[in-house]
Amino acid sequence: MFGVRFVLLSVLGLFLAGCAHMDVSHLNNQPWKLEVSRTLEMEFVDFDYEIIPRKDSFGVRGMAYVKKSNVPMWAEWIGELWIQGYLSDNDGVVLAQGLQVFSPGKLEAGKGIPFDFELKPASLDAGPLFISFGYRMALSKTKDDNNGPPFMAIEGAVSH
Repeated sequence: MFGVRFVLLSVLGLFLAGCAHMDVSHLNNQPWKLEVSRTLEMEFVDFDYEIIPRKDSFGVRGMAYVKKSNVPMWAEWIGELWIQGYLSDNDGVVLAQGLQVFSPGKLEAGKGIPFDFELKPASLDAGPLFISFGYRMALSKTKDDNNGPPFMAIEGAVSH
């Protein structure tokens, strides 16, 4: 009896995993436009970016600006930073994503963080397309600050 339940639960788990998709409908987005400089604002980071056609993919490059006015005043060090770009359809289903991970560094007001990653969708015939960004950021007072938890800011895709 246990073996049958295990097999049924395993099959159900595989079925549900196959139905899962990444969703960004909760994130700010903009219509997908090539070779146009744009800005997308989020809660803790603003993105100035451009989408560039490449041989068999699209490059998304630009600058990310941490909003110093929206993070704690004591935050002066970026201990961790991941930036993701998402190409999605009208329903927020992710069709392609790119990721760039950054080395720790000083957080300076007004100083942008350059990014450049690739999006490689299987097709572009999903109707209207949109670009959105996600990030994971850990901020601390100094490089070696171990006097408490860092300030964490995370916005990104979710699995459905």
